Amino acid sequence: MFLSKKNNILILLILLILIGVFLRIYQLNFENYWLDEMMSYWVADPNITLNDALIRREQIGATSPVLFDLILRQYLSFFNYEPEYGRHVPLFFGILSIPFLGLLSHQISKNNSFLLTVFLTSINVYLISYSQEVRPYSLIFLLSIFNIIFYNKIISENIKSFKKIIFFLSFVIFSVLSLSSHPFTFIILFSQIVNSIYFFFFFKKKNYLFFISVPFILLIYLYFNFNYIVAQLAYSEYFLTHENWKFYYNYYFSRFFGSRIMGIIYLSTLIYLVVTFRKKIFSSVNNYLLLIFILIFSYVIPLTYSYLKTPILSDRYIIFVLIPILILISLLIFEIINKKVKIFILIFLLVPTIVNNFMEIKDRKTNKPEFKKFLNSFEKNDVKNLTINTSSAKNENASKMLAKLVENYVVTLNEFKNENFKIFNLNDVSIDQKMIWVMCYEPIVGFNCSLPDIKKNTWILLETKQNHFLNSRLYEIR
Repeated sequence: MFLSKKNNILILLILLILIGVFLRIYQLNFENYWLDEMMSYWVADPNITLNDALIRREQIGATSPVLFDLILRQYLSFFNYEPEYGRHVPLFFGILSIPFLGLLSHQISKNNSFLLTVFLTSINVYLISYSQEVRPYSLIFLLSIFNIIFYNKIISENIKSFKKIIFFLSFVIFSVLSLSSHPFTFIILFSQIVNSIYFFFFFKKKNYLFFISVPFILLIYLYFNFNYIVAQLAYSEYFLTHENWKFYYNYYFSRFFGSRIMGIIYLSTLIYLVVTFRKKIFSSVNNYLLLIFILIFSYVIPLTYSYLKTPILSDRYIIFVLIPILILISLLIFEIINKKVKIFILIFLLVPTIVNNFMEIKDRKTNKPEFKKFLNSFEKNDVKNLTINTSSAKNENASKMLAKLVENYVVTLNEFKNENFKIFNLNDVSIDQKMIWVMCYEPIVGFNCSLPDIKKNTWILLETKQNHFLNSRLYEIR
């Protein structure tokens, strides 16, 4: 009977993971790349040297660490340098996050609540979207999970000495990797320090192994990332702005869970559960408290820095905050003794989550430029000469760089290669071309797609094709 129950749990676990895998693979290439993805893709070109790749990062002023770009570059070197293959990398990290977040959940509370964690992770629209985007956020999420798993291992009192050495080394490695994936993961390390100090003062629990690991982590991290850290701290201004008053009753929950209503459902559920079980969380030795610290400091530290120096808080930068949110909700629901209350909260949470997920997939809208749709709209004998208009960028160097990013992406699309399109530099187009399409990626040029002054009198507009974030115009050159 015990084996039968165990097998049923295993089958259910596999089913829930497969749901998450399907949702991440489904519509994987529904959207084209947006500008940030083009940057990572350009840097990760395996046809150039590593030194040239690092130079490219400097040229575009990359603000994210190099780790993801190096992994992407390595993957593309084994396969073709095509955008579709680039999407496999975040997909892989996104899929791995599902079972390992379940493992972390089970590590914290040894009951079947981890199944709810796996399910909520599998169908979370925010995690699905970043598993389909060529940016480092699914990697950040996965490495943060590993970091917390091994932290819990090294502070455990029931682990034999030789295993603690393995867990110690693993914690150091994954701490350095997570910090190297994004500087905001310092919030997790800071939370672990606060958590260990709290346990020492209130429960006399001495986590020596953790405190020994901290200087090792910092020294190794600084050795590999010193220049990056110095460059980031030098910023006196950032492209982000201060959050408005609406943020303080939402805390990005509407983005994390798909809509304003879903945000309210998850935030209210979390608050209710934490308040209900506050004594259990704060007054006993448990692994809940670390999750609370991560949750709090994920907002407090960036907001404090924002008001002291410059705004830096963005929902994707604290993607790891979904770890405590999803685990706390799942585990604390199972702590509820009253069956009716437990069932009510499960229905209150799961029914709208499933409905919202279905609607997100069924009515998914394009939020990125439709380059493929534009290229697929041509007939056999249509003009297939293309150029990219970035002339409205803030300066000439920026204009050239943006044109390179878009051109590098477009020329590697199968739709471009299979139909024998040709692409030219806007400033080098000769009158011999007779006719040419000018693509204007609107967010780059502030929706100003006008030609440079020198061409306005000799280029005659014949036709316009409007796609999402892409205005393309056919000109006759006289």
